[in-house]
Amino acid sequence: MVENLFSVVLFFSLGYLLRKVGIFSEKDSDLLIKFIIYVAFPSLVVYNIYHLQLNSSVLWIVILGWGVIVFSIVLSFFVGRMLNLSKPVLASFVMMSSFGNTSFLGFPFQLALLGEEGLRYAVVFDQLASFLPVSLLSPFILSYGQGKKISLDLKKVITFPPFIAVVFSFLIKGFSVPDFVLGSLKSLGMTVIPLALFSVGVNLRFSKVKERLRDISAVILIKMIVVPAVFLGFLLFVGVDINTPYLSALIEVSMPPMVLASIFVIGAGLDRNLAVSSVGVGIIFSFLSVPLLFFIANLLTG
Repeated sequence: MVENLFSVVLFFSLGYLLRKVGIFSEKDSDLLIKFIIYVAFPSLVVYNIYHLQLNSSVLWIVILGWGVIVFSIVLSFFVGRMLNLSKPVLASFVMMSSFGNTSFLGFPFQLALLGEEGLRYAVVFDQLASFLPVSLLSPFILSYGQGKKISLDLKKVITFPPFIAVVFSFLIKGFSVPDFVLGSLKSLGMTVIPLALFSVGVNLRFSKVKERLRDISAVILIKMIVVPAVFLGFLLFVGVDINTPYLSALIEVSMPPMVLASIFVIGAGLDRNLAVSSVGVGIIFSFLSVPLLFFIANLLTG
């Protein structure tokens, strides 16, 4: 866990420090963001979905993941309205409160807390219950923040690069793809984590955290405390045996705001400061909240 989280902190910190010393600027990160959205992220999607083994055992995790996303969107929307947020800020607020860092931080936490078995479930959750929702739903949320009518954005949804990658991935699953092609896609896809974290670091300004403390705190409260607590309470209420699959899902649900969600917010020209600050604060907070939630879950379930 320490080794995996070190690289996360390193990439994130490099972006922040190199901007502080003047080597990079926020404008420089825009090029990296375009590369992530149009090249690296779709490559990562195609490679992983092509290798994903689909069977009935993953159905429950997909249903749970989608249910959590929908609940989070509805909850954060109404909370944002109560806070009198403008449309651009509200859309950013919903994005950061609803989509979690299920791969960048989720996988290291899974290995540390549940081992290889937990990681297998986490991969399924990340691909089908985290990536798909953010790919399919974020264009609508971002369009709302930009003041556009959702009904007029169908072309944008269909042409959204990650969405195209999802459709393409399922279409080619029945065909044999040469290893050198898959290897190249993997190499491109592996750049997502360092470039995304670096870009967020470049855009992060801790001076803005104090100014936006109310909104950032609300994001962290919803994403990392309320929603995981409700999810755990639901599992206890229905009386299921909270074994490794459910614990793996709980860890994924408790992840901090998604790095790529912040990239999408920045790319859409919405609330850059709320997006990157929520990611930064969430990453730091996760080192305390995730192990604590895992301990409570084990304590309650014996």
